[in-house]
Amino acid sequence: MPPGLSMHHRLQQPHHFASDSLSISALLAERELRGNGRAIDVACQDHGSLVARLECDAVLDGHRGCVNHLRWNRPGSLLVSGSDDHHVSVWDYATKQQHENIATGHTGNIFAVCFVPETNDHIIASAAADCDVRIHYAPFRSPDSTKLFHVHGGRVKDIGTSWGVPKVFWSVAEDGLVYQFDLRALPTVDGRGETHDASGVLVRLGRDRRGKTLRGMGMATHPLDPTKFVLACGDHYTRLYDRRMLRIQRLVSRRETSQGATIPTEVFAPPHLHLKTSSERHAIFRHDEAHGTSIQFSNDGSEILANYHNDHIYLFNVNGGPHPVNQYEKKEENSVVTTEVPGWHNGQHMDESSIPLLMRSDEVKELHSKGLVALVGLNFTHALKFFLKACNAKCLSTLSASFRKDLYHNCAKAYLGRGWSADYYLAAVHCKKALELDADDRDVDLTYIKALHSDKKNKHARYLSAAYRSKYPEFASDVDQFVADGNADRTTSPRSPLSASQSSDDVDEDDDDEPRRSEDEHSDGSRASSVSARIAGPENDEEFWKASLLNGQYVNCDVVRRYIGYCNSETDIKEAAFMGQNDAYIVAGSDDGRAYIWEKATGKLVNAIVADQNIVNCVRPHPTDSCLATSGIEDVIRLWRPTGDPDLSPTEDELDDMMKANQSKMSDNNYGFYFRSATPNVIRVVFQSGSPEGVRECATS
Repeated sequence: MPPGLSMHHRLQQPHHFASDSLSISALLAERELRGNGRAIDVACQDHGSLVARLECDAVLDGHRGCVNHLRWNRPGSLLVSGSDDHHVSVWDYATKQQHENIATGHTGNIFAVCFVPETNDHIIASAAADCDVRIHYAPFRSPDSTKLFHVHGGRVKDIGTSWGVPKVFWSVAEDGLVYQFDLRALPTVDGRGETHDASGVLVRLGRDRRGKTLRGMGMATHPLDPTKFVLACGDHYTRLYDRRMLRIQRLVSRRETSQGATIPTEVFAPPHLHLKTSSERHAIFRHDEAHGTSIQFSNDGSEILANYHNDHIYLFNVNGGPHPVNQYEKKEENSVVTTEVPGWHNGQHMDESSIPLLMRSDEVKELHSKGLVALVGLNFTHALKFFLKACNAKCLSTLSASFRKDLYHNCAKAYLGRGWSADYYLAAVHCKKALELDADDRDVDLTYIKALHSDKKNKHARYLSAAYRSKYPEFASDVDQFVADGNADRTTSPRSPLSASQSSDDVDEDDDDEPRRSEDEHSDGSRASSVSARIAGPENDEEFWKASLLNGQYVNCDVVRRYIGYCNSETDIKEAAFMGQNDAYIVAGSDDGRAYIWEKATGKLVNAIVADQNIVNCVRPHPTDSCLATSGIEDVIRLWRPTGDPDLSPTEDELDDMMKANQSKMSDNNYGFYFRSATPNVIRVVFQSGSPEGVRECATS
């Protein structure tokens, strides 16, 4: 930043670089000498030196079951919690004491609680696995102080509120409905009888590509525009809605709900998951396990943070750029139109810092050399740290095309060797970047085919293998395996465990790895020609990267950043959240009992705190103070404050080991690790996580 800019200007920047160029003592001295207390308080709240010192400050003990949800009131003076013991507790932040213990009347595990906005924290809403939504009125001690509403046909997983909409909240459930409750006009019937009040239904999610009802998993409202909200759903996609523009989709397919699905204004998905919706059938089961478990807006509403079961955490810009690239668009002539930017550009920088690094060209080459040493030693994570830092150098474009090609190619090989979720996609992307610089590099062509084959894109790998044999006949044996695997996929039809009951029509629609048109195009008259066209395979490599629409809509796949290191495979209520009013850090719970913290701008893992003996599900940063609330399988809530010794936080090597162990567990789906030392509660959660509907409930202790 130019030296002429003032301290005030620097502090007013909407997003800080999380490495914190100003120390806490310098910030406090600036506040004492020049004022500007508000901006400095915000900067101090999520300062890096404080994040490294987090330690347990208090343990809130009052529940007798897993604590599944936490929510602060607006000023942060009260914390409300919901548990498997069917009770809701209200905690005083100042005294760390239980203020209220509410017997809710729920008969299932409580998954969501909230203070209803603008009720002076005297009205609390709760939702549970019994499909009920209940409203509790102060003083909370009488059975008459609770109202019950049975408006959902599935487990209610979250409650959304907006401080811009007083006395209103929304429930989202696994029946695919979002229901609006207004305290001034509540439903006239509770829904337990034959009469149901559907007037409060705000959104119907509809059905997924397999004809199953989409499950509502999480909800967040825009902090500055209360008309907008975003939903985490039981598929790869995160959907943004505007309450002023709710429209019902036309009934164009048997896969739509009988009453039609509500059309979102924008749809988001990690690019590898959107591309995988057209994978071979034997790969569908694995990546179908990836679905949203939580969603959150940043404090200014410009970004959303999506947490994915069996995958990673992804950051997206909201209305931050053009439409996703190289997508199909429905025209009268069924023509295909593309934008100027290739589709593989989506998310290509998700592992790089958002701020270009200032370094000399010799430093970039040194980073590349260090990465090669790590790559030869099969230390792929360390190799990627060096390679990606070199890729993020501001001077990279001034270096030779040959060097940049080698750098991108080595990045691809490191991703291919590591093989975590989305790594094969990024390996292919970096091969494409290298081939743009030299289209006749045989080694890059071969690595590209290997990346596609590893990502179960066997048909396209076979197509490229044929081109490779033609281009390099003396090396034809290099691709024999990929040709054989692709041919096997043409003559066999393996089915995933979840697709064994699909009809032949379903198989046609999900059969291959070629681009799929929107459902509008699948009329009975064109089905035969459409299927035969897809079986023929993509005409060229560019065609392969053109992803399908989702119900006629573009999908925003341009991930800004991803956050790796935690494990999210045992429960479906795991949260990720922005930390601090500057949103400089990301925090998430993990199956190994830790809460992980990353720098938002760089994606660097900076801390991990042991917050539960089994699994951490809930992470709720305090709205104004440097405090983090966590909960999980244990029946207690822990409050974390920056009062510890920074030297006691994990080292970078220790964090790397945790990251590798967690990714290994997610990638291999190896439950043996848990059975060696797990409690019966955790073993029950593990078995439940394998069901088609996900984990049914959090195990009670």
